[in-house]
Amino acid sequence: MVILAIALVVIGPEQMPTVLRAVAKIIRELRAVTNEAMRELTEALEEEEASPKPRPKLPPPPRSTQVPQPPQASQPSEPSDGQSQP
Repeated sequence: MVILAIALVVIGPEQMPTVLRAVAKIIRELRAVTNEAMRELTEALEEEEASPKPRPKLPPPPRSTQVPQPPQASQPSEPSDGQSQP
């Protein structure tokens, strides 16, 4: 509403209908272009889904000669006074 009031002041009441018609025409054309683009994209996606391409074969992963060792749990330390626990 504020934009229309500002446009009315800037453009003037005589030119307002002409400007609004031009703006409406531009909006219609933009909608038509976006609708056409959406339709083309949808058709392309549907065609792609209808005929899936085979997946390329990947080479097998390289074999490692070393087997990774899991981390060892730390052992409880013995008392420092030299006495062993039963």
